[in-house]
Amino acid sequence: MSTQELRHLVTDLCLHGIIRCLRENANQGEYQFYRGISNTLNLEILRYYWALSDDIEEVASTVLESPRRLTTAITYDEVERFGEITGSINAGATVLAQARTLNPTLFVVLEPNSTAHSEPNQLVAWILSEALHILLSARRVYKPLNRFEWFHNKLSLLENAMRNEMLRDIISTSTGRKRPTQAVLRAASKARVPIYQVAIQAFDLLENIEKGQEEAIMKCLSQTLIASLEYWQRLELATALQAAQALSVRLKEPVQLSFPFVAGRPIAKIGCFQVYWQYSVPQRPDEKLELTERWAREIAKTIGVNTSDSRADIAICLNDQVISIFECKYFESRSSAAQAIVDASIQLSRYARDLFPDSVSEAEELIANSGIIVAQRYSYGATPFEEETGAYHRLICFSDIEGLKNNALWNWVDQLLLRYLPTSAIG
Repeated sequence: MSTQELRHLVTDLCLHGIIRCLRENANQGEYQFYRGISNTLNLEILRYYWALSDDIEEVASTVLESPRRLTTAITYDEVERFGEITGSINAGATVLAQARTLNPTLFVVLEPNSTAHSEPNQLVAWILSEALHILLSARRVYKPLNRFEWFHNKLSLLENAMRNEMLRDIISTSTGRKRPTQAVLRAASKARVPIYQVAIQAFDLLENIEKGQEEAIMKCLSQTLIASLEYWQRLELATALQAAQALSVRLKEPVQLSFPFVAGRPIAKIGCFQVYWQYSVPQRPDEKLELTERWAREIAKTIGVNTSDSRADIAICLNDQVISIFECKYFESRSSAAQAIVDASIQLSRYARDLFPDSVSEAEELIANSGIIVAQRYSYGATPFEEETGAYHRLICFSDIEGLKNNALWNWVDQLLLRYLPTSAIG
């Protein structure tokens, strides 16, 4: 598989994972939006990401940096003039006016007038105002958004753009606050001005999202939700979403996603299970360390580096107790595979000991429930790998991006549920 194919596959897997979960249910922070019927996407979440999309940012930036690109339109005011003709004559109205006033020097003329209240400008004003309203509502619902600098930057950009006098005047009218009609879109398309073409793209994207078109949803999420993620982060997120989906299918429970995805709280809940991305694992105290581990910590401290808590890529919890962890390794070279697997194995072992410093058996059980996901397996191992370790039956899930695509985690879920839930609880 080529590098580009690999990148496309992990991105596609990540996006489809989000969409599948959104078709079930979604949370915005602590506030749960309506629970849609089967195969109905949660539009509030998607509208939030539309407001963060590239087209909205481009329109707002153009308004702010080049306001003269907003063109004016020519309208005609019908007025009565005596003697001097200042515009084109309305012959019918003039005859009636002269008959009414018996004044042969009275003319009804159409005088040209320049106005910013054009249909193309109405489109620009509406999409920016709508995007700003969506982001302000999201901030009210989920207070921690105030901590994100990128969110403040988006809000500031939209707020500054809406201070444009033309747009402010338009949005203050009842017509300007109405959703643009097809006539408005046609007028904007005829304007042939770049800012209006981008505004049309943004409006079309919103309409297609609201219709549930998967291509539009994937385009929006790729520009926003995963745009800043490295490919190794996309592999981690895709693994978390696949685990959540597999649990959902087996338990017959909907996936509840929590947006935005942040460390320290579950990104998904499925019944009594929670799925964490970048789960913080507290370190063992010095007296619980093995000799080589203690040496490593002492060397780091001597140099002036204080070790901090580790972060497991993915953690699966049952009633807030960690029962499974996944380490994900993304690489684009076959030569990196062996070392990546070794590193992941070491990390899994360390996390298990850190989480259960007083119980080797519990640490072993955690490892048995856990797994390693790599970019490509190549010729390494079957999935799952099984071995007998005394009285304990160890099951290590080992797969890659292609395996995730083909539901490689379903067998892992079956083993996990049989171990922790009574058979009657499994769908």
